[in-house]
Amino acid sequence: MIRLITREDIQRVNELYFALFKLTAEAEPYYHKPTYQNEDFLKSVIDQHNGFVGYVYEKDDLIVGFVIAQLQASPPYECFNQLSAVYLMDIVVDEHYRGHGIGAKLIKKVKDWGLQNEVDYLELSVLAKNEKAYQLYLREGFIPYNISMRSKLK
Repeated sequence: MIRLITREDIQRVNELYFALFKLTAEAEPYYHKPTYQNEDFLKSVIDQHNGFVGYVYEKDDLIVGFVIAQLQASPPYECFNQLSAVYLMDIVVDEHYRGHGIGAKLIKKVKDWGLQNEVDYLELSVLAKNEKAYQLYLREGFIPYNISMRSKLK
């Protein structure tokens, strides 16, 4: 079952966030560290401030995944068509439940929410080393749009 995140879900969502941040820290230790998500941020998502929304996926009364997204608009520059978007900020599925279509269902929920809000497109970022997530996004109809690159200076 997919439903909106509530305050009662913060602890479990934060456990899943820690698992995500641990994986990103293992993939990119120079830029990331394992930690929990800021609870004030999670509360703002729950309250749907600043265009945020969050959903959890429950199975047998256990939250096994979640997604957080935000309504956004194109930058106000002449070179951009003025479009609205949903930015898929974070999506996490418990490692024991991966491969069962939960990520795809959470993405569909965000797409449906975007359609209800009459947005033009859905966007996300993924670490280059996160091949499993990248493959999921390709299967769900995403195409590469912009490549971000970095060079360490110290």
